[in-house]
Amino acid sequence: MTEALVIRANAKLNLSLDVTGVREDGYHTVDMVNRSVTLFDEIKIELTPGRPFSIESNVRYFPTDEKNLIWKAARKLTEKIGAPMPEARCTVRKRIPSQAGLGGGSADAAASLIGFNTLLGAGLDESELCSIGASVGADVPFCVIGGTARVGGIGEEIHAISDSLYCPMLIAMPRYGRSTKEAYALLDRTPELAHPDTESVITGLAEGDAEKAFLRAGNVFESVTADEVTEELKKKMIADGAVYSAMTGTGAAVFGVFQRAREALEARDLLRTEGYGAWVVYRADKGAEIVT
Repeated sequence: MTEALVIRANAKLNLSLDVTGVREDGYHTVDMVNRSVTLFDEIKIELTPGRPFSIESNVRYFPTDEKNLIWKAARKLTEKIGAPMPEARCTVRKRIPSQAGLGGGSADAAASLIGFNTLLGAGLDESELCSIGASVGADVPFCVIGGTARVGGIGEEIHAISDSLYCPMLIAMPRYGRSTKEAYALLDRTPELAHPDTESVITGLAEGDAEKAFLRAGNVFESVTADEVTEELKKKMIADGAVYSAMTGTGAAVFGVFQRAREALEARDLLRTEGYGAWVVYRADKGAEIVT
């Protein structure tokens, strides 16, 4: 029996993000175009018979108790299969910044579901893992599947879309994060929002045409949470050659879509000299994947 696995948990970008309404239970419905990218956390899961479930990480801010989405995902999966909480150690090497809109916690939870499904021989299929993931967090189902997809409902409706646009993207992270809960509260108090055209984004991606894909793309949260740093990062990326730049999720990270890798790398280096976290990434075909 396999006793240890390493899983790569890829970040996600919201190439376009719209909020379409609020359900009676208070959850917001969305219409998003999401893409998995090659900025990732690395999670090693080891079965440790006789020792309780534990989480450790290379960063201090990372929660290692029941509040962690990895812990929640493992508990939900074992409840599903009628098993006790696994005796295991999860070692997380964080690269995806928190409160960035990049789905780092959700990606880690998806990796946990995939890893424990394999290690425990649970035999759950992708749809069952997504169903469990939806009870952990809204972005977890997409992070289980990954690739490029149109995402609706409250995050559980995932439809893979054709993506022929393979180009470098630059992610920049300010020195602060942003609360998703607070962003939605601000959105609810804003009467007029700038809504993107999701269909045009999907058409442009299928044709591999960056200018068409992002001509009417957008992020509805920029109307309520974008600040001077957000706007400055977008301007810098456009000036350095990006064909499009926007906030991802509720922020605080900003991404730019470039036609040439050299321009993206040069822009990354400039942002790093100014104290920003910055990464050049590419499209990833999966949300979470076992690498060993």
